[in-house]
Amino acid sequence: MKYKFKYLSLIIAFLGVILTSCDDLLETKNFTDMSPSNFFKTEGDMDAAVTGIYLPCTTNWGYSDGGTGSWYNALFNADINAYYPAGMVTTDEARHYLSNVFDEFTFGPSTGSAMASTYNVIRFIARATDVINQIEQSTGATENIRNRYISETKTLRAFYMYTLLDWFGPVNVKLNPESLYDNTIEPRPSLVDYVSLIEKDLKDAIEEDAFPDKYNNDVSNWGRMSKAIAYAIRMKLYMHQRNWEKAKDDASKLMQMGFSLENQYEDVFNNLQSDEHIWAIPSSTASDNYYVTEVLPSDFKRGFTHLGRSYIRGNDANFYAGWQVFCMRWEFYDTFQDSDVRKNTILSEYVTSNGTHKDRTSGMVGAIPIKYTDTQYADWGIQKAHHVIRYAEVLLSYAEAENELNGPTTTAITALEEVTDRAGIEIPELAKSGKDAFRDFILEERGRELFGEGQRRQDLIRHGVFIQRAQERGKQAKAHHVLFPIPQAVITESNGIIQQNEGYTN
Repeated sequence: MKYKFKYLSLIIAFLGVILTSCDDLLETKNFTDMSPSNFFKTEGDMDAAVTGIYLPCTTNWGYSDGGTGSWYNALFNADINAYYPAGMVTTDEARHYLSNVFDEFTFGPSTGSAMASTYNVIRFIARATDVINQIEQSTGATENIRNRYISETKTLRAFYMYTLLDWFGPVNVKLNPESLYDNTIEPRPSLVDYVSLIEKDLKDAIEEDAFPDKYNNDVSNWGRMSKAIAYAIRMKLYMHQRNWEKAKDDASKLMQMGFSLENQYEDVFNNLQSDEHIWAIPSSTASDNYYVTEVLPSDFKRGFTHLGRSYIRGNDANFYAGWQVFCMRWEFYDTFQDSDVRKNTILSEYVTSNGTHKDRTSGMVGAIPIKYTDTQYADWGIQKAHHVIRYAEVLLSYAEAENELNGPTTTAITALEEVTDRAGIEIPELAKSGKDAFRDFILEERGRELFGEGQRRQDLIRHGVFIQRAQERGKQAKAHHVLFPIPQAVITESNGIIQQNEGYTN
């Protein structure tokens, strides 16, 4: 990806140093051998160190962590055992083709790689703390350059902290450089304290003059943290906490930073960067992003939308079968109006490799949320970015927060209409009639706009219907499933100091 930047070889060279650590999951032994005497002598050293903190943020399979000697799924890998697909199949939006512990709500503390891979970003929070401390002590660059790298690292650290909050609740992160070598295991902090820690990092970054607003017109730095991303992460944090006033304020800030929607919905995913993209995970090769292959059936040859529009993978003589991992639930697909242009990115029927036609009446398990309609395939993957935060989410968040504060005001409706107008649909008059109706429409509209992007679980939980809808699908969902369990290895290694999430047995 692009934010491997020109220092990828340097990163590989020093990973054995920066990732030197214990074999457990708690970062309780030696953290790093880096010091001002042997590193951070130049701006290039700082850039390489900061870039190393991005390691979990890729669309490729994952990474080998030298601190544990283990391999972990990247956060934005489309594999079912990675952060956002695992979360997606717990929702009414997506399902596994067969059966999966996340789909069925049978996951637990010993469930495999998704839990461990997501929890492993706690190591990168500690590493970010060390890098920030090293940059602060270094004299190898100007103050502005040092402050820019510190702000970038604090924003990334805040994102990792938010990711852990989303899945596990508050965890015992290490933000004090003086305690990085301390083997003492601390208990999990309170929710209030943990949220305050994320807020502080983002506030520091946002208030730093040397931190760039955004990199949308800077190809070489596209994918790096920026001030806009810091605002957007904080907006998501406040939405998560239902702090409507602050969420609306950050959305308003972003609405004044020059972002805008693409004219065509399909272009959002076909273009590598545009004014709609606030943060996207770029691809550096022709096969970094495996999303499309994950959603295509194993016998796929040619697919069609509800309007008969055709999408061909390969050609009649040479095609790649998909891996048939997850698809869109038909019940969710049916919430789209026929006039909704977003349906042009979802395949409702296809022709198989042997020429058989399939649709929902003839063996098609679910619709195919292909989304990336202009793709070049190589080695099963595509060279397309995964969109983590985009401007459409900002508009929808503003509309939701404004409605919660003041009802469906003109400004709330106007923000929502930017999204629905592009989709080719109208907001029903009933949805404008009151706070509850508008809230309900916003939830479903967020699903239709942001499908396949890993947002649905957070939205359903925030609206208080996540468990109910899973139970209505016949799943074994319980109230405690709004959080995932802390990996059992963490509980065991802490000797009970770290408490398991309620509802899960140790």
